[in-house]
Amino acid sequence: MATPNKFSKGDKVIVTRRNGAKVIGTIAGWDYNVCTFEIEYDVDYLKDGKIFTIICVPQTAITLNA
Repeated sequence: MATPNKFSKGDKVIVTRRNGAKVIGTIAGWDYNVCTFEIEYDVDYLKDGKIFTIICVPQTAITLNA
């Protein structure tokens, strides 16, 4: 069974990428992965004055930006 939704749209978060790099952004939305039934998030972040979106970020790679 899927884990409960841990983050809400608009939450400020830090995403840790596979290479260990950290990205500071905002939760833009979420959905269930139909293969694993886990919650995955879309995170908007600012780079070079433009907004980019990382899609399908697993809950385990996200922490709240306090």
